[in-house]
Order: sequence, then C-alpha cells, then structure tokens
Amino acid sequence: MPRAHLLILVVLLAAGLALGWNKGRLPERPIEPATSGEARTAPDLRLYREVVDEVRRGNDYYQVARQKIPQFGFPITSPLNWRLPTYAWVLALLPDRCSRQAALLGLSLVSLVLAFYAQRRTSPTSIAAASVFLLFGVVRWAFDGEAYLAQEPWAATLIVISLSAHALGGRWRALAVACGTAALLFRELALPYCGVACLCAAWNRRWWESAAWAAGIALFFCFFAWHVGQVRGQLAGSETTAASAGLAQWLRFGGLDFVLLTTRMNGLLFAAPAGLLWLYLLAALWGLAQRCDETSRLACLAALAYVSAFAIVGRSENFYWGLLPAPLLAWGAAHAAERLITSIRPPQPLVAVG
Repeated sequence: MPRAHLLILVVLLAAGLALGWNKGRLPERPIEPATSGEARTAPDLRLYREVVDEVRRGNDYYQVARQKIPQFGFPITSPLNWRLPTYAWVLALLPDRCSRQAALLGLSLVSLVLAFYAQRRTSPTSIAAASVFLLFGVVRWAFDGEAYLAQEPWAATLIVISLSAHALGGRWRALAVACGTAALLFRELALPYCGVACLCAAWNRRWWESAAWAAGIALFFCFFAWHVGQVRGQLAGSETTAASAGLAQWLRFGGLDFVLLTTRMNGLLFAAPAGLLWLYLLAALWGLAQRCDETSRLACLAALAYVSAFAIVGRSENFYWGLLPAPLLAWGAAHAAERLITSIRPPQPLVAVG
C-alpha cells in the first residue's frame, strides 16, 4: 500500500474517532410496564402483526391500515407514513406466525449459503467465511422475536441474495435483478441499490441487464403511484391531509451521528461503542474500494449513496433504515483486513538457486 494511502486512512480514522465520540447512541424508548411478552413487543411490530392478520381474514389493506395506524400512535398525514402493502399481502398467504418466521429464516439461510459460494470464487475460504459471519449480523433479525414482521429484514435478505447472484454472474444475474426488485417492492429504501445496479450494468454495456433493472424500477414507481392514490383515497375529506409534511419531516441533517446509528443495524455491532462503528464503516468502504470486481464496486457505490443520504435524511428513531446498506458493508469489511495484512507483510527473501 502506498504511504500516501495509508496516511489518508489514518487521518480518516482519527477524524472519525474524534468527531464520532459519543455519537450514534441508541434512542431511549419510553419504558412501559412489561407485564407480558406482548407489552415488550415494539408498537410498530404489533401494528404490522394486526394488519397482516386482518388482511389474512380477507379485509382490504388500506382500510385496515387507516384504522390501525392511528391506534398505535403513528401518523398518517402523508402517503410516506404508510408502508407498501407487499409485506401484508405476502405474510397473509402464510397460515400462522411460525410459518411466517420460518419463511424468513429459510430465505436467510439460502442467502448465507449463496454468499459463501459467491465469495469463495474470488477469495480464500477464510475471507469468505468471515464475510458470511458479518452477513449473519444482517440476517440475524429473522431470529429476533417478531422482527420478521418488519419490511427491512426481508428487503435486506433479498439484497444479500441479489448481491451474491450478481457476483456469480452469467444467468445468475436474472436472480440478482428479481431479488433486487422484490426488495424494492418490500421497502422503497432499496432504491439506491437498484439504481446503482442499473447504472453499473449500463456502464459495462450489458444492455439487457440494465433494461431489466430499469423495468423493475419502473414497476416500483407504478406500484408506488398506485399506493399513493389508495392512501389519498382513504384520507379524502379528512383534516389529516392538510398536515402532510412529506419528505420534510425526515430532513434532520444528522450527519455522522445518524450514519453511525444506522451502522448498528448489523446485529453484531448493535451494542458497539461509536469508535468501533466508525472503524467498521471505514474498513468496509475501504475494503470494497480496494477490490477490482464489479460487484464490490456496485456495493461500494450503493453504500456511499446510503451514507450520504443518511447524513441528511432520517430521525433517530429511523435507525433501522441501516438494515438496507448493512449487506453492502458486510460484503467488503472482511476484505479490508485481508488487504491490510497483505500490504504490510514483509517481502519474502529471494533464495539463490545453484
């Protein structure tokens, strides 16, 4: 590694440790009397559970959401406050809570196996295993109580599969597009990943792949426009429509504080100090930038897009958004250690022959 590059890394590390001191702290939630497991379940998860159960009984998602969202204390003033109905429609197809969680667990297992297979093709087994270990911190939320009801774990797991299929290349790229689009239909926050993937395919003149990504993104925008129309139909004539704040309600310019907070969504780092969060973030981005393969460039550019956006948009209680870029960071973090060890390893002495 050139000394100039090493110096830049040291400066960034020191600056981040100084500026990030005591930053990225988890928001304090009001303490409720925990008389039962139900009382300890987050209100948003209870909301999603009741919505899914009502949709399974044959009720309309938007009518149910219009009734349930205010009951749990959440705003309905903007269509952006309403989640896309994909999660409710998909989970309502499954008969009970066990089968719903089992579905996400199975998808998570598939994502880890596929990630190891993809990483093993270009990296030593130890690095591939370390990458999968870090990716386990992304999918571990499938084991965490009723977190499977949220949309972010599903979208993040689908991004892991999409990224792994992208790395495998060839016909696997069709799976990459399909899973990336599915992640976007679950959670609109997957848009930066899908957009960068589309641009990368176009840059490398894979026109069919770029067109497929563009078609998936167009499908999402059509779906989202229909979703907005449905929400406005539910709010027509109510006083809440006048109070709509749109995107402005999330413009907080949290900077490094919110970026470090979102980095906690890798479950292995959830309780980590701020210094370790910054070290991980810097190592992941540097590890991705050092690799020459297209998938790492895709992950690096998409991760930078998320980090830049999170420096501007997001309230402290929205830190779970970090689950969307978490697979991208985990993809490159293990390679940073490999690259650093390789760069500082002393050259092998030459052995004279004869």
